[in-house]
Amino acid sequence: MACVRVEGGTAAQRTILSSALYHCLLAPTLFTDRDGRYVGMDRAVHQAPADAPAFSTYSLWDTYRALHPLLTLVRPERAALFTRDLIRQTQQSPYGPPVWQLQGVETGTMIGWHSVAVLAEARAKGIAADYAAAWPNIRRRAFDRNFADSDASLGRGYYHDLGYVPADKIWESVSRTQEYAYDDWAMAVLADAAGAKDDAVALRRRSRNYRNVLDPKIGFARPKYADGSWWTPYDPIQLGHTDAYRDYTETNGWQATFLNQHDVYGLIEWFGGDAAFEGKLDALFSAPSTLPNNAPPDISGLLGQYAHGNEPDQHAAYLYAFVGAPWKTQALVRRLLTEMYKHDPDGVIGNDDCGQMSAWFVLSALGFYPVDPVSAVYVLGSPLFDRAEIDVGHGKTLHVLARGNAADRPYVHSVTWNGKPWTRNWISHAELARGGTLLFEMGAVPSRFGSAKADRPPSFGHDAV
Repeated sequence: MACVRVEGGTAAQRTILSSALYHCLLAPTLFTDRDGRYVGMDRAVHQAPADAPAFSTYSLWDTYRALHPLLTLVRPERAALFTRDLIRQTQQSPYGPPVWQLQGVETGTMIGWHSVAVLAEARAKGIAADYAAAWPNIRRRAFDRNFADSDASLGRGYYHDLGYVPADKIWESVSRTQEYAYDDWAMAVLADAAGAKDDAVALRRRSRNYRNVLDPKIGFARPKYADGSWWTPYDPIQLGHTDAYRDYTETNGWQATFLNQHDVYGLIEWFGGDAAFEGKLDALFSAPSTLPNNAPPDISGLLGQYAHGNEPDQHAAYLYAFVGAPWKTQALVRRLLTEMYKHDPDGVIGNDDCGQMSAWFVLSALGFYPVDPVSAVYVLGSPLFDRAEIDVGHGKTLHVLARGNAADRPYVHSVTWNGKPWTRNWISHAELARGGTLLFEMGAVPSRFGSAKADRPPSFGHDAV
């Protein structure tokens, strides 16, 4: 049985949704033999419990953003299996929490160790697992300089000492600093789960290191050298301070500037407040869509300098909700849903990356998106379909209705939840997972719904201030 059923939209959009759901359920893949044996991250043969098989093909740099959050909602029993499997892999691996596991091997592809984000999200959403069992190896990754390293975590010593990865020492330094900071945020949740309260405090403090590669003089994420100086001359469309040396991971300065997901109000404050940040977002989506000759093909699906065809800034359209301009989120999300996906063999604007691009479509088409999965809340957007019925596990069903919806009516005028007025521009996972009816009243012109400070999404563990 399908986990999501919809009415409305066009026939092509319903086909795109069906295809996207199929893509979202392809990976991770089962890795145990019929007798329950599998090759572990330590390269030894293990026996998996009958109720907790092993899995492979974790494209975590991509999928922690939307695929795993989608699975926690529509396939919570599968999400629980993946959670327990990642804990087991973390215990086995010489590199600690997995980066990009394939066929029982740590490939070290991409940067960061975003399995901690998947585990922290699961913990925040109440998925039962022995998180403390994974903490010793996670803690070594977080604090031990001598812990086994891989390309995914280069520059950690500099990150600890300087608060950033220096561009003259380590490649992809800006993105590493930002993504290590997000993993610090996630590891703080897991430290709390293990009772390591002092570690949690230290990691939350360190998770603000993303600021150390933001240059206040120019308002962009910018490569910084070990002596504290900035790369000059700077051009935000460039990928690095030389043609052969990238300072960003599949992004440029424009896209990396908005990479932060967990401390949005801190980022807004750094920019100088709501109006300044809103203006910077406007500039991202309206800048000329030019790229340097050495740009990788991953940077695709450009709307201004926003790149929907790659993962790092796929939450950016939802950031308007944090500055009281949710109608801009609604218009942009509807535009991305209709322009970046099509009913053709090449219907995804970029690399689907084991379902991440598809998961963005599914969640956004339903009307909400996890800007920070670890926070366990969803920011409201603009539902594409008139009616959606979502199985959320345990025999419960979530209904999402968009009354007055049409291609030229992308704006949310009001919301009710289970028949009661809902003013917040966000909703928690716990609320959606209980099932119920989320009703959007749509219109052709922007409204002030969700714009008051009291109704803006929480970030970094607190509300807008």
